[in-house]
Amino acid sequence: MPRLSTGGRRTGDRCEQPVPPQFIGNLPQDARTPYITHNASHHRSVQPVAPPPTSRTRDLRRYLSRCPSVSIAAAAEKMPDERRLLQLLSLLMVLMGALSFVLLRSICMPYGRYASSVFGPPVPARLAWLVQELPSLVVPVYYLSSHSGVGAPERALLAAFICHYLHRTLIFPLLIRGGKPTPLLSFCLALIFCCYNGYLQSSYLCQYADLPPGWTRDPRFILGLMLFTCGMLINIHSDHILRNLRKPGEMGYKIPRGGLFEYVSGANFLGEIMEWSGFAVAGWSVPGAAFAIFTLLVLSSRAQQHHQWYLERFEDYPKARKILIPFIY
Repeated sequence: MPRLSTGGRRTGDRCEQPVPPQFIGNLPQDARTPYITHNASHHRSVQPVAPPPTSRTRDLRRYLSRCPSVSIAAAAEKMPDERRLLQLLSLLMVLMGALSFVLLRSICMPYGRYASSVFGPPVPARLAWLVQELPSLVVPVYYLSSHSGVGAPERALLAAFICHYLHRTLIFPLLIRGGKPTPLLSFCLALIFCCYNGYLQSSYLCQYADLPPGWTRDPRFILGLMLFTCGMLINIHSDHILRNLRKPGEMGYKIPRGGLFEYVSGANFLGEIMEWSGFAVAGWSVPGAAFAIFTLLVLSSRAQQHHQWYLERFEDYPKARKILIPFIY
């Protein structure tokens, strides 16, 4: 990284990048503390070389290494504000999850079997899934392509994120068989959330995550990605079971059987909760944990609604089948 300096003078055989004086106050103290040394002509000169760097200086250096086109002054001004923003967005996501958990105890999510014209005009199911999930695919791809210094652990985590939304955006909608339209309100809320979460996870992993190079060998990373992969497979398989409950031309609902549906009513929800819990463990970050908590709170409520709906609609619904966790809940 270029040495930080308040002027563009040449010191010895090194040319330092100047920082405008108005931005000096935004730099960490250790990034602008001078010390005295000798240049090639034995004249004493001032060079802004730091004592042991603070965490803020390390953040600045890491940000610059990943965003080479950004100037030092611009990075020093933007970095603390955006990091704080990501922390606030993570907290807000947890609060939104808690609010949804409370609301979904008394009202049904206006989607699928619970859809209603009260929540706005219908959006075709395939179109709704494609458009609402698209930001969570496009945003991380953009961040990865525009940040050259992203480490291997962060790239692996974003690859997992992209893999999920590649399926959810481009494959899942094509497999839908006559799905019920999505009310406009539900569509808009999903679209906003995918923009929100796509930015949160992508910006953090590409610019602020500080995972060591050896993190890919850490048990948390390995077990987290294993949990993510198992959850994604369960989710895809459960969706396949639900799609094939009805034969072509049939209408109405049936009891899902096979796979984890033999044990729980919300097998597809369980798979997605496992995915993002694994993602949070593998990344060991606040944004990842916030997303996992949000997913757990929202989908556990929806699983409870589905379970109650099945019990009320089918007299022969398996009484031993749990809501979300086999043999427990």
